[in-house]
Amino acid sequence: MTLETFTIFPTNKHNRPTPPAKVHLHGLDGLSAAIQIHNHRFFRRPSTPITEVIQQLKATLAEALELYPPVAGTVQSNDKNEIFIAMDKEGIVGTPFLVDFKDTPFVKDFEDLSPRTEMILPPMASNLAVKVTQFSCGTICVASSFNHQVADLRGFLDFLEFWAQLSRGEPVDFTRIPDDWERTPDRFFSDLIKQFEGVPLPAPPPFVLLDPPELGPSAYLLAPSVATNWKFTKTLMEQLKRDLSPPADSKFWISSGDALAALVSGAITRARQDSKVARLEGRSSEESGLESIAMAADGRERAPKGDMSGGRYLGNFNNLWSLTVPRSDLSTPTTEAAGRVALAIRTNLDVQLSAESVAKRVAFFDNPENRSPPGRVGWRADVVLTNWCRFDLKGPKLQFGWGEKPFMATSGGGKVFPPAYSLMTEDKETGDVFVLLTVEKDGEGALVGDVLLNKYATLITE
Repeated sequence: MTLETFTIFPTNKHNRPTPPAKVHLHGLDGLSAAIQIHNHRFFRRPSTPITEVIQQLKATLAEALELYPPVAGTVQSNDKNEIFIAMDKEGIVGTPFLVDFKDTPFVKDFEDLSPRTEMILPPMASNLAVKVTQFSCGTICVASSFNHQVADLRGFLDFLEFWAQLSRGEPVDFTRIPDDWERTPDRFFSDLIKQFEGVPLPAPPPFVLLDPPELGPSAYLLAPSVATNWKFTKTLMEQLKRDLSPPADSKFWISSGDALAALVSGAITRARQDSKVARLEGRSSEESGLESIAMAADGRERAPKGDMSGGRYLGNFNNLWSLTVPRSDLSTPTTEAAGRVALAIRTNLDVQLSAESVAKRVAFFDNPENRSPPGRVGWRADVVLTNWCRFDLKGPKLQFGWGEKPFMATSGGGKVFPPAYSLMTEDKETGDVFVLLTVEKDGEGALVGDVLLNKYATLITE
């Protein structure tokens, strides 16, 4: 096995305007510590020699870093605890680019294919790291690790798609690059936000105002977790939606995503309850009889003028929203109980992701009293869900121009995720959905054996 390490710096070939030396993070950027987003893509042996593949990836990555200065920079803080992306010469420490040649054939995705495997990035870590692995059979994995404080998944994919476009030799599409790197999402919702000026807004769920401020994640998010992976075939996904849907003559409806979210939330809750997992700080109390489900949702397409999507905003515009549901519904392994949870998810999603609700959330985070001191805004949840099914992680926008399209794409390994977390992806060719589910170590056996979960999904063991 041979491991080579390179450091990639931005090119200087496009004569772009000089970016600001630093960009202060928005409140939506600083909701979590510097955790990572991972992307692993797997390609069959290309006809292009591997040396040319590596050189092409390095050269086009350097060009992409020039055109995306925040990705080339580092997240730092000052003596006032203000967090910002440094993009001056001192802030650009170089992007690690690792190349690993293995003497074994490819078998499956695993954690060590990522260039970084720690849960939280250390101070002054590069915002991006890349690792290219070639197995003895010729399979190539291109894995990327991205600082979540710099952008959400949509922003990360905007960058990866841009890098891939350069690698394919296509002309630079400057319309896909933000005009402004500043973290000011309010400019896309200005007309709606005006109505909230001078109005004290309560913290929208799942956010809370904390005194004293909290500068780290809740205790339960740091508990050791076990990751399990599940496959839902297209046929069983359709069956799940039918089984959890309201009656046909009802005015209500749910999506497949609502049904899936209800199912996995119940499975996690039952696993914890059956295994008597301790309720650490950050979770709902036993006495409340309620559980809080938080869900990530990209709010770019909610901008009234439609001018925030299409690569126009790099940052975290992940409008984390939540709902509370009776614990009894989550604890009961029946389709009737899960159906009630799915309908509650749909009802709350429609309300909390309206353009006005998104604008209200931005106004809350823009309020100086909520921004200072840092850490004043925290969030609480029992279960955290992320649905990536809208993204085609093997699609043509992510092809590098050598070989065929990826035959597999994943979110990386599971050790970097907290317990009670679910990440969903979809294979657009087959319609099959893959779900990563985590739970505290004590709850692993109960989760794997959950009757309702096993009715619709198959545990992936290899």
